[in-house]
Amino acid sequence: MNLCKTIKWFQPKALAAVFVLSCLFLLCFLASNNSYTFDYVNDWDKIQDDNFTVVDETWLCFSSAKILHRAENLRRGVPKESICRLRVPKSIYYEIDGDIRVDGDSSSIFWINSQGNESLKAKPFPRNCDPMVMKDIKEFSVKSFPHQNESVPQCTSNHSYPAVIFAYGGYTHNFFHDFTDLLIPLFLTAHRYHGEVQFLITNMNPSWVERFGTILKNLTRYEIIDIDKVGHNNIHCYKSMTIGLYAHGEFTIDPLMPPLGYTFANFTDFLRISFSLERHMLRNHDKSPPRKPKLLLITRRWNSKLINFNETATMATDLGFEVILMEGGDEPVDKFAQIVNSCDVIAGVHGSALSYMVFLPQNAVVIQIVPWGRLEGVCWCNFAFTVRKAKLKYLEYQASLEESTLLSKYPRDHRYIQDPFSVHMEGWFVYSKVYMAEQDVILDLQRFRGTLVEGMEHVKQYQ
Repeated sequence: MNLCKTIKWFQPKALAAVFVLSCLFLLCFLASNNSYTFDYVNDWDKIQDDNFTVVDETWLCFSSAKILHRAENLRRGVPKESICRLRVPKSIYYEIDGDIRVDGDSSSIFWINSQGNESLKAKPFPRNCDPMVMKDIKEFSVKSFPHQNESVPQCTSNHSYPAVIFAYGGYTHNFFHDFTDLLIPLFLTAHRYHGEVQFLITNMNPSWVERFGTILKNLTRYEIIDIDKVGHNNIHCYKSMTIGLYAHGEFTIDPLMPPLGYTFANFTDFLRISFSLERHMLRNHDKSPPRKPKLLLITRRWNSKLINFNETATMATDLGFEVILMEGGDEPVDKFAQIVNSCDVIAGVHGSALSYMVFLPQNAVVIQIVPWGRLEGVCWCNFAFTVRKAKLKYLEYQASLEESTLLSKYPRDHRYIQDPFSVHMEGWFVYSKVYMAEQDVILDLQRFRGTLVEGMEHVKQYQ
């Protein structure tokens, strides 16, 4: 499924060591290779070759003129006619400049240039490493035609601003994947245009667009187009287009990947501004009377539930917290963004609802409760790295077997209890069903008390 799930059985310290060594290697590589390189090619087949065994860190560009690269934030020249492709861990995407015409009715993109008469296929969704998802993503044909070709469709709508074309799909309808597969990649792809960009969506879900409308409206000033329903012979024309989305990994942003320099803290700053959230960070207010730190306790509704959440809330109240209970799910995003931003600590069992941390003020605390079953690696990878990049404090509580409801479902000599490693070796769908979908947590309140106290002490530094 992804790197994190492949190394799911790693302990956090071992995983951190691997991460540090990998970063050192990457820095050495970038230093020796002048960061991402840009190759001018005259072989169209190389542009559409997807036979890679590793990440291709070279922009491959095809053009009728000598080119470097188009993106302003890479401080490169912008050619009049070019198509460039970059493959990163989660996606393959294309940047096109020139005379570009989009026919949604036939899922075709026409690129008019002096070379002409070539074509490639593109699926504009950032989970290229997941064949099960990608098989359901609509494929677009990118066709190169020479100037003055009579078979090229004529423009019916001309646009002076760039366009980004992408697909809705995959695991969306899950808050974690809404962000990791669409909203974070959209931010990386479109933020540099400061609203002067139009979104063309295939397989568009109007309820998703409405749900995250506040974010989308802060990325584009223009109408969002359902490209599948533009009608016959309705041709939208642009001078610049991105096919697909920049995506660096699971719920993360890597400042060393294009577009260079963006961080996860930039993304959370953008969200606080978009939702007009009151608190940017926790800070000392010498003239204000101390208030009770506010804890958002995620109870969850369906699986990975916190069974004794009422007792946990009572204990937290006794420690001095003001406690808010939230299931997560279908609340309006604008509403729970305000609720989360008012809190100082968020705590919950590993799951998509922990993604609400994107609305916390900086210096707030995220407590991830890791269910039993050797889930430390995937839990660490999905949230721990990102929490720190968002300038938040990360605390982790690892539930013991005695805190797991698996003991009420399986005897102690069952292999799910005796040998979780062998279950992990059967793959994501097997181990996630056993240790995530089927398992709830009953916290040992005395053990968990220490984690809450540590979170309390951190927050009090800023009161």
